[in-house]
Amino acid sequence: MTATFTNPVISGAPGEDHGDPFIIKYLDAFYLYHTGDTAGRRGVSVHRSTDLVHWEFAGYALEAAESGWAWSDLWAPEVVYERGVFYMYISATRRRAAGESVKWQRGEGAEAGRRVGVARARDPLGPFVWDEHPLLDRWSIDAHPFRDDDGTMWLFYNVRTEDEPAWGGLPGTGTVCERLTGAGRVDGSPSIVTFPSQRWEGNAAGDWFWNEGPYVLKRRGVYFQMYSGGNFEGETYAVGSASAHAVTGAWVKRDDNPIFDGGDGIRSPGHHSFVFGPDVATPYAVYHGYVREAEGRKVLLDRLAWCGDLPRILGPTKDPQPKPPPAVFDEAVPHRRAEAWVRGGWVEYAGARFALGRDDVWHQVEVAEVAGRFSLRIGGVLRASRPVAGDVVRDRRFRSDGDIEHVTVASSLDDGALHELPAASSYVWQWGGYGPLELELAVDGTVDLVVGGELTTHEGARGTYRLVQVTHPRGTDEIAVHAGPDGALVTDLAVRARP
Repeated sequence: MTATFTNPVISGAPGEDHGDPFIIKYLDAFYLYHTGDTAGRRGVSVHRSTDLVHWEFAGYALEAAESGWAWSDLWAPEVVYERGVFYMYISATRRRAAGESVKWQRGEGAEAGRRVGVARARDPLGPFVWDEHPLLDRWSIDAHPFRDDDGTMWLFYNVRTEDEPAWGGLPGTGTVCERLTGAGRVDGSPSIVTFPSQRWEGNAAGDWFWNEGPYVLKRRGVYFQMYSGGNFEGETYAVGSASAHAVTGAWVKRDDNPIFDGGDGIRSPGHHSFVFGPDVATPYAVYHGYVREAEGRKVLLDRLAWCGDLPRILGPTKDPQPKPPPAVFDEAVPHRRAEAWVRGGWVEYAGARFALGRDDVWHQVEVAEVAGRFSLRIGGVLRASRPVAGDVVRDRRFRSDGDIEHVTVASSLDDGALHELPAASSYVWQWGGYGPLELELAVDGTVDLVVGGELTTHEGARGTYRLVQVTHPRGTDEIAVHAGPDGALVTDLAVRARP
């Protein structure tokens, strides 16, 4: 029987709040951070897990400073690992002076003093140590560091619209981005990403609007920012999306926002982040929401799937769902995803060698291989995309002059290409595995899908993507799609071997 879990995955004691959750993977475990106690000065707690479902409280990774800019209100931590150092991007504020404005205020911190800053540690559990000065010298919260394929780092964050002289639209908060020229430095040239423009993003009175909690993904050369809108304590809080062909824009919001909102006993979901599961192949979203009548935001986990023109969170869910599965490797499948943690001067895969830069710290090495061609990332930076050399087709192990630990290999096919199929034409992917599999496919139009000799028809008009999901209990040589009489567009095929 397949093991299951039920949301929330972290709820705490009655009334406890776990807003703005963020997960990082390091070696063989996951670490989750969230906004500190909203009453003021408690630190940022950290939880540890090996399966994304069962979390152990591991203490406080970051404490509020005794004085200065980071005295209180530690909000929305996100952590980046870079060559032995963990950098936490987080907003905080100084102590409020007597008579100072208390708009949107909680605790004793100063609303006008909110700043994004950086804290650093050598261990994901901390202790993180504050930089002396904030990273941004303006009102700012909800920082999201994004690493592009070439290693360039960008910081997305939330500002007040009134601080942007060129903005003449709705009042409230919006997101901007600028380049990180170092872990604690920005280039000083922020550009607008999403500012409030849609009614659902505002409060009931329509006099204040929110675009906050940004998170950025990249697919087929397009950047997708998913952001949270509305008052996080209100019923309309939800997730919207915008896209662009360059980090600096122009960014265009979807007309059908929000793309993810409450339901099924869960309200006001938002401020999400993403992580691959224990199999290093299946993506998940972690986010907060209010569960039934319980007080305080709880941590929820649901699957993420690409669906043609957007990333889709498959939730919110309150019923039992399959627990994130372990990796399954089938030698008969010519596609895989793999991860290894390497400490040495170089790493080698499929006959290609890559320098690591430092030999005294752990480096995350990720490989995605489809039909004899592989891409390799080190620390999230794309280092290669090339065919597997002919003489190493059957030997695709990691090698190094140092240590290799926590190697995970999963039989997995991820085809993000757009396949335009004329009427009555077909497209076929080779698989070849012997065991159970799970399949997702984005379809625009009507298609017949054939898996393991079993045919299912999926009908739909042209012009709108739908997500097709299929599980198959045994292996198949190939996966075939046959277009209907109006043709079809298919993309985002994801196939994963399952236990």
